[in-house]
Amino acid sequence: MARIVIALHAAPAADVPAQNRSLLAYHYAQAALVSGHHIDMVFFYSAAVVHAQQPAETQAVALWQAFAHEHNIPLVICNTVAETGYNMNVDELVAPFQNGGLSEFSMAAAAADHVIQF
Repeated sequence: MARIVIALHAAPAADVPAQNRSLLAYHYAQAALVSGHHIDMVFFYSAAVVHAQQPAETQAVALWQAFAHEHNIPLVICNTVAETGYNMNVDELVAPFQNGGLSEFSMAAAAADHVIQF
């Protein structure tokens, strides 16, 4: 089966038409696992970095948190975008989101069979 890296670019509460991308990516990830594939990382870039600052009661954030805990899949945000574009304190991310960058994403993407973007 395939090794997959998912890159998410939309905020969890984005405007139409991007508003459902986080949930679509989540459902894709669930289906990929059920189909026997392995997800190496979910990378949150651009507006998607705000997943790591949203309160856990946000549906998309809560789903990603449960997904990461259940399947031990890293949820990595781009710390440069978070700090410079959204003034986020990357030391206070919602668990289990973690800091990373394009280097971590590039290494994971190079090792993966597929990179899927939402």
